[in-house]
Amino acid sequence: MKYYTGTIAADGKPTTPSSGGSGSKSGVKVIEAGETLIGKTRYVFGGGRSQSDINAGRFDCSSFVRWAFEQVGVNVGPLSGVTTDTLKIQGQAINPKDMKPGDVVFFDTYKKDGHVGIYVGDNKFLGCQGKTGVAIASMEKGTYFGDRFNGRVKRF
Repeated sequence: MKYYTGTIAADGKPTTPSSGGSGSKSGVKVIEAGETLIGKTRYVFGGGRSQSDINAGRFDCSSFVRWAFEQVGVNVGPLSGVTTDTLKIQGQAINPKDMKPGDVVFFDTYKKDGHVGIYVGDNKFLGCQGKTGVAIASMEKGTYFGDRFNGRVKRF
């Protein structure tokens, strides 16, 4: 069985993937959208999959990534169904040395690809983490996420 790994619009038709991480306006815009939630959320495993969760600022990492991309018109899946596992099979695979702001980065935390965020540049990413909610975190070696970055990078 082959799965479609592109994006489906609300009308059910496939859409052309944006160049979100290409340094284009959409890559910057997804970061700007996500940054509006810094300090206004809390991490809840499985959170962000209902409008009431979103309204209350309850997200997990994958629902936050979904929300941020939705704000710039990129549909990466249904509200109730986006996970790190569904995000990792979408988009275009990018070599980590070619990462650009707006690319989606994965980390091996409680499982392989257990955490996801949006690369912002300078070895940092924007994500929803357990202790901070939505925040910018380091990917430098020797840091929690730097030591868990698994090299998986996707561009939507």
